[in-house]
Amino acid sequence: MTRLLLAALITLATLQPVTSQTPTDTAWMMVQHDVADLEAWRDVFDSGLSARQSAGELQFEIVTMDGPPATVLAIFEWTSEEAALAFVNDPVVRNAMTSAGVISEPVITLHDNDPRYWITSDEPAVTSTDTTSNN
Repeated sequence: MTRLLLAALITLATLQPVTSQTPTDTAWMMVQHDVADLEAWRDVFDSGLSARQSAGELQFEIVTMDGPPATVLAIFEWTSEEAALAFVNDPVVRNAMTSAGVISEPVITLHDNDPRYWITSDEPAVTSTDTTSNN
């Protein structure tokens, strides 16, 4: 019994609770703009992946809406708010956006939490339409 208790204590001593990990201060950035040609824009965007990652991008998601003009909504996670702002304010990046066919002023917003929690007050409340009964 003593050996079993000792083995359990040694095992528990080596486990690190998740809460002991250093919290991250990542920043989420949403960018929305119109583009003249979606395929041309995507080629330029994709070619900038290594530059974005070197600047601190951790991940991104792109949503596009066809139209004339096409609209791009890009959501990025960055290592910090400072890294995100430095990147989008870099004149080289602004010139690349122009050469990619961005035809509207980008709308850029920063968030400190995961996009799954971005709910604004003008969105309708979620209601259940389930009318089944368990009786």
